[in-house]
Amino acid sequence: MNGRRGKSSLKLAVLLAAMLLVVCAGYYKLEDLSAARVREFTDRYSHLARIDFERALINPFDRSLSVWGVRFDFATGSSCFAEKIVIDKFDSEHRIPRFFKGAVEGVSVPVDFMNFGTLAGDFRKMGYEKLNFDLSADYIYEDDTRRLSVKTLRFDGADLCRINAGFDLGDVKLRNPGIGGLVGVSMLDGRIVWDDKSLTRKVFGLSAAEENTDVAAYIGRLSEALQLKMQEARSLGNGYAENFYAEMKKFIENPERLVIQVEPMEPVPLLYMFMGRNFEELLDLYGVTVEAENL
Repeated sequence: MNGRRGKSSLKLAVLLAAMLLVVCAGYYKLEDLSAARVREFTDRYSHLARIDFERALINPFDRSLSVWGVRFDFATGSSCFAEKIVIDKFDSEHRIPRFFKGAVEGVSVPVDFMNFGTLAGDFRKMGYEKLNFDLSADYIYEDDTRRLSVKTLRFDGADLCRINAGFDLGDVKLRNPGIGGLVGVSMLDGRIVWDDKSLTRKVFGLSAAEENTDVAAYIGRLSEALQLKMQEARSLGNGYAENFYAEMKKFIENPERLVIQVEPMEPVPLLYMFMGRNFEELLDLYGVTVEAENL
């Protein structure tokens, strides 16, 4: 009896070991195939950038893609690194994808002239040697309605700020990308949430130093200017402009969270922003409201 059990246990162990070897071999084969697919894609843009990566994996169940250790060296001389790129959903059937959902984690951009030009000096004065952040996006375009819905557009920068945005555009024609494609496109609604981590205060500190004054005095002057703009908007009966300047005044005095809502009474063409209207008129036209919040 014990001999039979011993033989059965041995067979089971051999079977499990064989299965483990098959799984491992399949995994590494899948990684090789995934890397080949990614290289095929990156080679299409080799004239714009050299893209290197450590490894890639396509999930065989949901077809999502993960790529680790990605370095971008652009033809312009700029460069950056990302710890991981995750693409959950991607429309590969159209030249301009109709939907996308993904994220770029652990992005690191050196603060140098090749990446930021003359702004590199300002970032260094504020204490930034590298800009580190995560990015994510989720959008869908409906051919029938020609509506573009950006559900999430997110920037999360360590020691910078966090920006969450979402908006809906109507009558979008994807066959004409660029400024010409904006003809007829209308703004339906939108929302931006800015959570400051330290960037705003550092910008105020840099600006104050350049004007040879202290930060409190610099913010005080900004606050007075916004107060005057708010009173002027009130006298003209522009409630949207009055709200904007009042809430911006609160934000610069305590920069934590700023919520911007875009809710026009009816769809408004995007090109109106480039047709000579002043800022206060655009606030009213697009129904822009602002709220400064304390976290």
